[in-house]
Amino acid sequence: MGCTMMRKCHLNTCPVGIATQDPILRKKFEGKPEHVINFLFMLAEEVRVWMSKLGVRTLQELVGRTDFLKVKKTEHPKAKFLEFDNLLKNALSLRPGVNIIGGSVSQDFDLEKRLDNQLILQAASVLNKKAKTVEIEMDIVNSARAFATTLSYHIVKAVGDEGLPDKSINIRLKGSAGQSFCAFMIKGVHVTLEGDANDYVGKGLSGGEIAIFPPKNVSSEFKSEENVIVGNVSLYGATTGRAFFRGIAAERFCVRNSGATAVVEGCGDHGCEYMTGGIALILGATGRNFAAGMSGGIAYVYDPIQTFPMKCNQETVDLVSLDDEDKKVVNGLLKDFQQLTGSTEASRIMANWSTEGSHFVKVFPQEYQKVLKTKKVVTASNEQIVKSITNNLEPKVMDIEDAVPDKVRGFMKYQREKGAYRPAVQRMEDWDEIFNFNHVRKGLRQQAARCMDCGVPFCQSSHGCPLGNIIPKWNDLIHQDNWSEALAQLLQTNNFPEFTGRVCPAPCEGACVLGINESPVTIKNIECAIIDNAFEKGLILPELPEFRTGKRVAIVGGGPAGLAIAHQLNKAGHSITLFERNDRAGGLLQYGIPTMKLSKTVVQRRIKLLEDEGIQFQYNVHVGKDLSAKKLYEEYDALVLSLGATWPRDLPIPGRQLDGIHFAMNFLETWQKKQMGNSLDHLPLSAKDKDVIVIGGGDTGCDCIGTSLRQGAKSIVTFEILPDPPAMRDFDNPWPQWPKTFKVDYGHEEVKLKVGQDPRRFNTLSKEFLGNNGHVTGIRTVQVRWEKDTNGRWRMDEVIGSEQVYKCDMVLLAMGFLGPEKSIITELELLQDERSNIKTSLGKYSTSVPRVFAAGDCRRGQSLVVWAITEGRQAAREVDVFLMGNSTLPTLGGVIQTLNQKG
Repeated sequence: MGCTMMRKCHLNTCPVGIATQDPILRKKFEGKPEHVINFLFMLAEEVRVWMSKLGVRTLQELVGRTDFLKVKKTEHPKAKFLEFDNLLKNALSLRPGVNIIGGSVSQDFDLEKRLDNQLILQAASVLNKKAKTVEIEMDIVNSARAFATTLSYHIVKAVGDEGLPDKSINIRLKGSAGQSFCAFMIKGVHVTLEGDANDYVGKGLSGGEIAIFPPKNVSSEFKSEENVIVGNVSLYGATTGRAFFRGIAAERFCVRNSGATAVVEGCGDHGCEYMTGGIALILGATGRNFAAGMSGGIAYVYDPIQTFPMKCNQETVDLVSLDDEDKKVVNGLLKDFQQLTGSTEASRIMANWSTEGSHFVKVFPQEYQKVLKTKKVVTASNEQIVKSITNNLEPKVMDIEDAVPDKVRGFMKYQREKGAYRPAVQRMEDWDEIFNFNHVRKGLRQQAARCMDCGVPFCQSSHGCPLGNIIPKWNDLIHQDNWSEALAQLLQTNNFPEFTGRVCPAPCEGACVLGINESPVTIKNIECAIIDNAFEKGLILPELPEFRTGKRVAIVGGGPAGLAIAHQLNKAGHSITLFERNDRAGGLLQYGIPTMKLSKTVVQRRIKLLEDEGIQFQYNVHVGKDLSAKKLYEEYDALVLSLGATWPRDLPIPGRQLDGIHFAMNFLETWQKKQMGNSLDHLPLSAKDKDVIVIGGGDTGCDCIGTSLRQGAKSIVTFEILPDPPAMRDFDNPWPQWPKTFKVDYGHEEVKLKVGQDPRRFNTLSKEFLGNNGHVTGIRTVQVRWEKDTNGRWRMDEVIGSEQVYKCDMVLLAMGFLGPEKSIITELELLQDERSNIKTSLGKYSTSVPRVFAAGDCRRGQSLVVWAITEGRQAAREVDVFLMGNSTLPTLGGVIQTLNQKG
């Protein structure tokens, strides 16, 4: 029905408009009652299928039929010891003839005998406004549930939500109260219970006051601070009012409290969980996981033996000492608590305040601290305005969002920054990087505040970042202006964020939850800014391994996969030699991606860092040609192939033999080498003064467009055989899949600015290259139409009469790659898969030849830089296990989990 498991229901900021009352967010929910009906209908149909397989006609026939259940066998180290026999024993075998048909016996809840009925009668004089106060005494037993709740309903009905003046109805009880004692009790009702109470005391408390203490005739040796007096989940969802419990509250005390004040002498596990407001004073020990998810309010905990920090979940709170204002609050509550309950513990603490006061710890939610800081900024700003007006000066008003961007509602307040690139009119005239770094940095904290810190972050899912980057974490750290910790989180999962932050198409943004109905978070920009800032401040330094294992590893191929393998294995202490057939390492990062998209100084900066860390690079060594692969296999302990997928897809149509038709990578590589100052034995391919046609619409095609434009091409057109994508997701391309929508990249924008139209021609099939004197002069094309056949498969048909000839004297083929080159594969006799990639077992990187591993595009096929780095990291982990028997190199998401040869 649209829920994305954000787990932000309590913040009223549900981005899909379900768990919220915000009118703006509610509009985002597109669900209809019919959708619920359809869902339940389909669920019922599926249940009926299973019932028919089991041979039953009604759900009632399934009750107690444990013979239909079978325990699934597992080798899980813990689950395999679970014993289900007693749990699955049929009830009729234990008690033959017992009635197990639900609802067959009618129940009478005796509602007319409820204690609230007597209570309402005795309080009638106040309800009818004939008296201002009333005193009521009663006995109570634990079958009396929701005591005083119906009374509160009558009060609201009579006088409204504001309730009555304080202590208008005073109730004194003795005994043991049942569940939901004083639930939703309204202002004006004061209840004293001499005894104890069950679960859910004060649930939804709405202004009333509760005091519970042990019987006065209890033994003098009885210590209330060591005994439970109220059950689980007391004060759940309380909004206002006060509660004083002389004794221990069981588990989940004050969960989701949003405004009530409570004093207790101890509590169980999960105290103050998801608390958003109010005050909780605990005069004794707490259980585990105290303050988990706490975002507001204050808790004061008496901790004389200093064990509380180990029990507190400090993910969202800070533990601080009490200031003077806090001490006044605690003293006031201690005094009220002692007067209302006779607490000896409160008396002892107050009598020895000079020493005991120092044992209190203040649990201070971080989000609440930000709110208080924001209020101080607003107050200071308002005071400055008043002062300026008084002195007839123009007031300088500080934008509060510049000081502390709103993280809770940032996705609603701030728009996505769309100016990631420098203006096209400026950048198309130079070879500098296209990114507008300074502009992006200025608004980075606001952009980070747009991240919703999802309960289930799909940006890290299988549809998002392959590396498992901890994106919400470093987004939040940038929002907090904590750049150093953001860097640590980023480097935990990504070896080269300066590459992915520039050239990755950002599948993480495609899977961003905000992208369901808004523009996604600018994850890529934030990632790039974090690492660039670190380099600028000199924080990225060589990190040499602490020891060397004596193992030698040869890596063939210096692209992103090979560099990641080398980096990880070097960290593990192995001696690494990387063989690169080109004159510089980097692979497509160096020669396949133009410098305006990825500066070569950025690439070589990282290569220099790897060299300084002890990795040896052997350049201009073409393994399989200049150096035998078998020789490397014999000399090294392990051989890792990261060859890339460099076998380009050709276009075998008539006229292919004509001059002027080039593979895109040849065009880009020779130009990059010219820019790097290489001495070439042939003229670099240039588009200057030429009519250029690029065939292929991917990133490489766009890079050819941008390069041709800067070289001075006369005209540029690019063909794409597929139809133009839709502006919005189609029904068969749902979130969080990568959005197959119409996009305008830097090259497209630049050409459109220069010639007035987008260079792309969709649904265009090249039929023949035309030439004159052995050189290409044009391409004969035809339009195609895509339709689904009767089996649902797409079929391409040529449109009759749509033939067209495009003039050109340079053609660049950017249609992707078919796989790795064959020389090394043939020499080592490696098995290949059906797509001609090096074959490995599923999820593994070891090949058919022992001690030989493969990673990157040569293993998985043509893919993204981020996937190459991911493959490199995981391959390195597998190689480390092979060499050492186990590995502590991190897996996806930066998780360090010891891996041994058994897995």
